[in-house]
Amino acid sequence: MSERTRVLGKNRIEALTDGIYAIALTLAVLTIDVDELPPVGADGRFIDSLAITFPQILHYAIAFFVLISFWMAHHRQVNHITHVDKVFIWLNVLTLFFVALVPFTTDLVGTYAEYPLAVSFYAGNLCMIGLLTTTSWIYIAGKGRLISEDVSRETYVSGIARGMMVPLVSIIIIIYANLVSASNSTYLFLLIPVVMYLISVLMKRIHSPDKKTD
Repeated sequence: MSERTRVLGKNRIEALTDGIYAIALTLAVLTIDVDELPPVGADGRFIDSLAITFPQILHYAIAFFVLISFWMAHHRQVNHITHVDKVFIWLNVLTLFFVALVPFTTDLVGTYAEYPLAVSFYAGNLCMIGLLTTTSWIYIAGKGRLISEDVSRETYVSGIARGMMVPLVSIIIIIYANLVSASNSTYLFLLIPVVMYLISVLMKRIHSPDKKTD
């Protein structure tokens, strides 16, 4: 084992990433504040009182599944590289910085969903994770720096395309929230799974003759 591989082993990055993602995903659910629920009315309609938490639940769900998609993207990246270097490590550290911020921005937008600034912080946070994830794909594949030789072009092109979906939608949401209405702007995040599925189908059709390992 080389000195570079020993000092900058992939397993250290994987362990750190898994830990921070797990903590962020767990803390995000705490942004749903049931203590602030109003008393159940005389008619006993608990659902009316519970409805007040809907914005918090919605933004938690969006953050949860977006984070899971980025965690899976990181897992694919690490599986497709032969080693890591300092640039890749720092790209991951910066990504994890914004991952750790997700519980805060989720709480912020869940509480102040009608304020453009709160929506901008939330969408901007997810945007930065997507941009850094995409940058990592570009870096590891560029000039064959880190990526394994048996990885198909389809794999990293698909990774780049998927990684850019969240930033693009986030930018649209920020513009919409500031120019039109903040209240319902984050619903646009619900389009991401649909678009990602369409990208996957399109990439498979384009590269169907390619038999290399994904």
